[in-house]
Amino acid sequence: MKTGPAGLIAALLLAVATAGCSGSAPNVCPAIAWFNTLTVSLDGSVEKVSLVEFCAEGVCSVRADGPVRAPEASVTTGAVTAPATTLAVTPAPSRSVPTPSVPGYSPFTAARVDGRTWQVSLMMRSPKTVTIRAYSADGSVLAQRDVEPGWTRVGGSEACGGPETAGPVRLVI
Repeated sequence: MKTGPAGLIAALLLAVATAGCSGSAPNVCPAIAWFNTLTVSLDGSVEKVSLVEFCAEGVCSVRADGPVRAPEASVTTGAVTAPATTLAVTPAPSRSVPTPSVPGYSPFTAARVDGRTWQVSLMMRSPKTVTIRAYSADGSVLAQRDVEPGWTRVGGSEACGGPETAGPVRLVI
């Protein structure tokens, strides 16, 4: 049987119109991103701990417990002077001291919750094995532990995934 261009077009339109019709409802995933969390519980001389670090997949966490809000702006009142009509341009001096490097990106952050508890946030990841370290203010390692967190999904669905939680992981200082 010979099919002309009209038959081919009709077959393509039928294929497009029925694409995705398998008899079951399509799987719709509303969550497009989430964070998994792991709790670290410190025991022992916790007053020595300056930082808790989480490492997995060849990457370690960055600290996330900086200022909670932006600094307040201050406004002063006073006389307004007219801008100068000439502009003096002075060349910038050459740098003799290298600029400190900015910490790299990490999908993991660690934040102090209280004196004994730290919370790690992981961007849509749940690694099977992780390393937890506690550091003193001078950078020395106070304690280290390799663990398999045992993630439990707390939202989303099996088909779409969703946030998971693990812990607490106990770290003795």
